[in-house]
Amino acid sequence: MMLNEWLLPILFFPIIIFFIYYSWKIYRENFKTKNLLQVQEKWKKRLQVKESELELKNKRLVSESEKLKIVENNLKIEEKRIENFAKQLFFKEELVTRQLIINSQKQEEIQEKSEKLLKIKSQVVEHLEKLVPMSVEEAKKCLFSLLKEEIIQELRDYQEEEVSRVKNKVREESAKIICLALERYSSELVFPKTTSSLKIENKQTISRIIGKEGRNINAFRKITGTDLLIDKENKELIVQISSFNSLRREIALQTLSTLIKEEKFSPAQIEKTFQKISSEVNELAIENGKMVLKELELTGVHPGLIGYLGKLKYRTSYGQNVLEHSLEVAKLSGNIAAELGLDVFLARRAGLFHDIGKSVEDGGKYSHVLSGIELAKKYKEPEVVINAISSHHHDYPADNFYSLIVIAADKLSAARPGARGYQLEAYIERMDSLENIAKEIPGVEKSYAFQAGREVWIIVDPEKVDDHQAWEVSQRVKKKIREQIIIPGEVTIQVVREKKFIQKLNALDDHLQENEEIKLEPIQEVVTRKSKKPQLRKKLRNVSRKNP
Repeated sequence: MMLNEWLLPILFFPIIIFFIYYSWKIYRENFKTKNLLQVQEKWKKRLQVKESELELKNKRLVSESEKLKIVENNLKIEEKRIENFAKQLFFKEELVTRQLIINSQKQEEIQEKSEKLLKIKSQVVEHLEKLVPMSVEEAKKCLFSLLKEEIIQELRDYQEEEVSRVKNKVREESAKIICLALERYSSELVFPKTTSSLKIENKQTISRIIGKEGRNINAFRKITGTDLLIDKENKELIVQISSFNSLRREIALQTLSTLIKEEKFSPAQIEKTFQKISSEVNELAIENGKMVLKELELTGVHPGLIGYLGKLKYRTSYGQNVLEHSLEVAKLSGNIAAELGLDVFLARRAGLFHDIGKSVEDGGKYSHVLSGIELAKKYKEPEVVINAISSHHHDYPADNFYSLIVIAADKLSAARPGARGYQLEAYIERMDSLENIAKEIPGVEKSYAFQAGREVWIIVDPEKVDDHQAWEVSQRVKKKIREQIIIPGEVTIQVVREKKFIQKLNALDDHLQENEEIKLEPIQEVVTRKSKKPQLRKKLRNVSRKNP
C-alpha cells in the first residue's frame, strides 16, 4: 500500500513536468509568431508610406519635367525672336549706311550747284548794276516796300473776311444758346395782378363773412385796406381780395383764410387776426425765400438775405412780380451758362439776386442797384453776384461772363410778351399817390384807396384830430386830388375818426354801478366788457340800452 502510494505520485510527476514544458514551449512559439506578425504589419505600413512618397516624388518629377519643357520651348521661341530682331537691325543698319552714302553724295551735288548759283548771281548782279543805275541796297528797299504793301493788303482782306465770319458764327451760336435756354424754360405769360382768390365751401360762410348789414365786410375793408368781391350768383363760391398793394393783399388773404378755419367772424376777431398775421410777415417772407432757393437748388445763402429775397414776392415792377421775374432770370441764366459750359449754380445765384435791392424799403432815396450792392456785400455774396447786381442796368461795367448772361436773361424776361403791363404800372402809381396824398396830412394814421381810386378811406387819430379838423382833412384831400390826379367819374372820400375803449370786468369787482354813464365820442365809440356771470352781462346790456 505504501509502495502504491509513492509510485503514483512519482509516475504522475514527470507527466506533469512534461505537460508544463510542452505548454510553455507552445506559448513561446505563439508569442514569437505574434511578434513576427506585428513586425510584418509594421514593415508593410512602412512600405506603403514609402511607396506613396515615391509616387508623389514621381509626380513632382513629371510636373517639373513638363515645366522644363515649356521653359525650353519659350527659350527657343525667344531665341528665334531675337534672331529675327537682329536680322532686322542688320538690315536697317545697311539701309541707314546706304542712305548716308546717298545723302553725302547729294550734299556734294548741292554744294556744287550752290557754288554755281552764287557765281551766276554775282554775274547777274554785276550785269544789272551796269544796266540799271541803282545800288543793291536801294533795290532791296524798293523790293521790300512793294512786298510789304502787298502783304498788308492781303492781311487786311483776310482780317475783314475772318471778322465777318466770326461775327456771323457768334450770332448763330448766341441765337442758338438763347433759343435753347428759352426752350428749356417756360412760365406763365401773366402773373396775378391785383386780385387774389379764395374758394369757399358753403354759402353760410359767405353770409358770415358779410355779417349783419355788412358789418364784418366793412370792418375787413377798413382794417386790411383791401376790398372783398363776392359774386353770389356764381355757382363756384369764390371770394376775391382786390388791392394794388401785393403785401397788403397777401396779409388780407392769410387773415381771411385764418378766420374761415377758426370760424370766428367779428370786427374784433378780424382786427386781432390781422395784427397776428401782420406780425408774421417776416416769417412768410423767409418761407417764400426758402421755397425759391429749394427750387433752384442753391445753398450757402445767409438767413438775413433769405428774408429780403422773400419780400420780393410783394413787389412789382411794371406789373411784373419781382420774385417771379428774379426766378425766371435765374433759370434762364442757368440754362445759358449750361450751354456755355460755365457754373450753372453761380449763374442762377447771380440771376436770382440781381434785383434784391428792390426789397429794401428806403423811401426811394437810393436806387435798387445801390441797395442791392450794399445787401450783397453785407451778407458776403461772391464778387460775381455783386458785379451782376451793379451792372444789370449798365450803371457799372460787367467784368465777367456771368454778369453778361444776367443782363441778357433780364432783358429776355422783361421783353417777353405779357410779362409787363405799363398800364397796370400807371394804375398802381395812381392808387399809391392817392394814398400818399392823405398820409402827408398831419393826424392821418392810415389811408386806403378802393374801387380803382373812386373811393378813399382816411383813418385819423382821434386824440389829435377833432370833428371839425376831420372835415378839414377831407377838404384838403379833395383839393389835392383835384389838382394832382386825374380820375374819371366821382371820387368818394370817407374820413373815419374812431375812438375805442376796451374794458375787462371781473366777477370779483364789487364796484360796478348800474347807472354808470358812458361818454361817447362824436363819430363812433365801441365799449366791450366781458363777464363770467350772466347777471352782470344783463346789467351791461341795460346800461348800453339806456345810453345808446
